[in-house]
Amino acid sequence: MEERVKAEDYANQLPEHLLHHIFSYLSIKQIVQTSVLSKAWYRAWNTLHILEFNFSHIFEQNRAKYMETESTSDINRQQLYDFADQVLLTRRRQMINLKKFTVRMPWFYLTPHTVSAIDRWIGYALESRVKELKFGAGASHKDENFKYSVPLSVFDSKWMQVLSLSDCKLKLPFSGNVKLSCLKKIALRNVYVDDNFIRELLAGSPMLEYICLREVFGIKELNVFDLAKLGKIAIEMLPDLEKLTINAPKLETITWKIHKWPFSVNLGDSCKNLSFSHAPFSDKWLNEQLTRFPHLENLTLYMCPYLQKIAISNLLVSGLSISCCRDLRIVRIDAPCLRHFTYEGDIVPILSSINCITLSEVSLDFNSKYMDNTWYTELIELLANFNTCFNVLKYVFTSMTGRLQWVVIPEEVRKMVAPPLSNVKELNFHIWSQRKAEALPMVQLEDAMSWIAPHPNSLSISVDHLYKGGVASNRKSLIRERGGVNPVVEKVDVMAKWAVFEPTGPRIERKSQLHFLSLKVLNPNARFK
Repeated sequence: MEERVKAEDYANQLPEHLLHHIFSYLSIKQIVQTSVLSKAWYRAWNTLHILEFNFSHIFEQNRAKYMETESTSDINRQQLYDFADQVLLTRRRQMINLKKFTVRMPWFYLTPHTVSAIDRWIGYALESRVKELKFGAGASHKDENFKYSVPLSVFDSKWMQVLSLSDCKLKLPFSGNVKLSCLKKIALRNVYVDDNFIRELLAGSPMLEYICLREVFGIKELNVFDLAKLGKIAIEMLPDLEKLTINAPKLETITWKIHKWPFSVNLGDSCKNLSFSHAPFSDKWLNEQLTRFPHLENLTLYMCPYLQKIAISNLLVSGLSISCCRDLRIVRIDAPCLRHFTYEGDIVPILSSINCITLSEVSLDFNSKYMDNTWYTELIELLANFNTCFNVLKYVFTSMTGRLQWVVIPEEVRKMVAPPLSNVKELNFHIWSQRKAEALPMVQLEDAMSWIAPHPNSLSISVDHLYKGGVASNRKSLIRERGGVNPVVEKVDVMAKWAVFEPTGPRIERKSQLHFLSLKVLNPNARFK
């Protein structure tokens, strides 16, 4: 009993800022429940400056109370809205400045009464000098008639630093309405705007550092000018965009995912990190653009369907990732500072006119509809040539499907060609899948590794939680080698979700989750039995 009292005393003595930190991990309902613990917790709740009213989650978690019976549900929802009013009014009266305020409302409850309540809450938050406002209410589809219209007062604040709006529409009746002098980050998702709004938003937010536009409808012309502090811009799915012009002196990162290509594009020349996804541009356009980025350091190309020839010639590029470009035929890399290279797709020549560029890590995942002996022979030639052109410190073989078929070289092919990575010192396998995948037996994986890279100093296998079956099923044979006279394996770290076994030899602690298996090879010439 005495120990319990001491524990309660300690809880009551926690400083207010620490209680606020604890509240950040709780829902609004749980926070209110903690306020009855003591006067200290009650004061902490009443001075909490981060408020989140996620009505979508609240209604879904309490369907019987708020959604299923119409007569009582309306009353219960109104009580909840009254509670939100009370919480915000209390902070306004006490002149507590809000650090963050979040509201999410299902679109099918956007009655005139609810819209009025939302307007009121946003008004209270603005009067409390909110620094970060996150809001979402409306349908997820394009029709603006089903979207909440954000009040103009949101765009007139000298305190706001972060603004995140989703599932709503934004319109300005006339120019000069946006005055967000301290705004640093703006994120718009699934919203309807027009050119006038986006132009006024950028002009009225001179301190912007980050812009994110995702599934934004109505923008035909996007001009990003005179933003001296803008460092990052992300554009995803702007279906109406026809012209894009960016001229920001400190812009370092551009992320672009778009299916419909604008008629006119100018990305400036300051970018250091450039990422294109689902972009339907041509080889000529990409290669011309790359010559305009003298400071480019990292380039990512993902699912660019029309690319056939990629030529990277840049003195500063240190990271290059090429994935799922279905029509790709050849990659030329003339980048002496390149350190990290990732490739996923079918076999294509990867060449360099600069001898022995040192790469810290190379990640490869090859896949094809037709994986016959000819394909495997070309794969071995590619790996051998790649290993000749580049000095690779670490190879990582990955698999999206979780099966790693491309790593298992058929016996017929092995008899015709030599192992391609005979001088590699470090080799990792990363097996992951977005769906459940049947695993290859560990013996088969080990045999594949041993043939491709017969003399490594270290091997490792990491798997995700969806990968199941064979990895754990044959692990006994690997661990038994640990106790041999001439051991091959120096260390085995096992965290296995499916491995339930008692290994022979030295005791190895069993774990409940398999995420990583690490093998350090003492004798490079030895093979697992």
